[in-house]
Amino acid sequence: MQNLAATINYTLQDKLQKLVSFLGQVNRELDAIAEEIDNVNLKTAMLTAAVESKQYAKEICYQLQQLNISIAVDHKDQIWQQVEEDINQDTWLVQGGEIATLCTDCEKYFSKLYEDVLAEYFPYKKLKEIISFQLYAARCSFMRIRLLNSLRFDQ
Repeated sequence: MQNLAATINYTLQDKLQKLVSFLGQVNRELDAIAEEIDNVNLKTAMLTAAVESKQYAKEICYQLQQLNISIAVDHKDQIWQQVEEDINQDTWLVQGGEIATLCTDCEKYFSKLYEDVLAEYFPYKKLKEIISFQLYAARCSFMRIRLLNSLRFDQ
């Protein structure tokens, strides 16, 4: 087990740290946004995505702990601030455009952070599989939110 920990380089650790920090930011922000939504299905989907992002961060940290690797979680919202700036620039001028843009921009950051991690040499197959699954699941969550968002205006 010690040899595996030694093969995880600082670049990968840094990328994992950024990913875990972003997942925490997403959890807080999606939870706050969901509280303002009056559509029950959309609100539930947003809360689910928030809870899942928190769980993803915990899963990554737990797996790293098993390898005797600790990462310091940065609680600053630097990445989320960039997401908000992108949303303000990209918001579609249609009903529900803010939520649709939020999903698109969040998914863009999720994809980039996850793909950056997955592009690194990964000596621990189980962790790589978990991270791959998380990326796929996050994309599905944002698809669900976009769909529910569009459906609330089609009624």
